[in-house]
Amino acid sequence: MAIINTLQKCLDSPYLFKDDQAPEKIPALLAKAADRLEAAANLQATGQGDPADISFLSYEAMFSCLRALVYQKGYREAGLRCLMLACENLYVRPGLLDASFIVAFERAQGLKTPPAENLAAASSFVKRTLEILTV
Repeated sequence: MAIINTLQKCLDSPYLFKDDQAPEKIPALLAKAADRLEAAANLQATGQGDPADISFLSYEAMFSCLRALVYQKGYREAGLRCLMLACENLYVRPGLLDASFIVAFERAQGLKTPPAENLAAASSFVKRTLEILTV
């Protein structure tokens, strides 16, 4: 498999494509992000369960945000790398989203940060996504 490292390569591949109905899926993605964020916060507050679940739920919240942002621009993804490249090109480069959100997402995915840090990052990411999408 070829390495896909640019937005154009993603668009030329089957992993990122135009979909005029993509924006219709945003409410469900935002609801999922809120649900996962709330579940992670509840786990942290109660101290019950596996701390890794906080990180996983935080990751899922951030993933839903990434998808919602890219879907807002009328694209759908079939690959994580293309999703991240699309978000970088559509939001980070124009200055709408700080690159630290993408870094936090990648770190949460790799379970490289403490659960509390992942939860804080997810909370900030959800907040910023809502700000972007409601402008």
